[in-house]
Amino acid sequence: MSDASTAPRTTRHKPTNADLGRLYRPRVFNQLSRGRFERERIGELVRHLGRVPSYPEKIIMDRICRVEWELRRTDAKLDAGHELSRHDIRGRLAAENRLRLDLVALGLKPAAPPAPDFAEYWAAKGKGAAA
Repeated sequence: MSDASTAPRTTRHKPTNADLGRLYRPRVFNQLSRGRFERERIGELVRHLGRVPSYPEKIIMDRICRVEWELRRTDAKLDAGHELSRHDIRGRLAAENRLRLDLVALGLKPAAPPAPDFAEYWAAKGKGAAA
């Protein structure tokens, strides 16, 4: 399911257990934490895809990782009490939109609208008054 570019190189860098439901969130933003972040995110995206990604899918996965990294860095600045400029806020909103579109392009389906319950369905059919 993974090729040489997505597989860990040593036993030290094992992929995390996806069933735990916790994604890696770096506390410090440096090259080491970025490498771990990208390894984990690429692994999760490949697992979601369910097959070896094609070249265009690898490009999209790389962009997803970079955009999410920048969003997390911005979140850390906000959490530390720094105020963002208007330009930074617009950039953050654009990055959120880009991340959403890239995830859809990779195959993440948008959330389906909730199904109506039986009473709503029956009323919509016009048979609610007859019953």
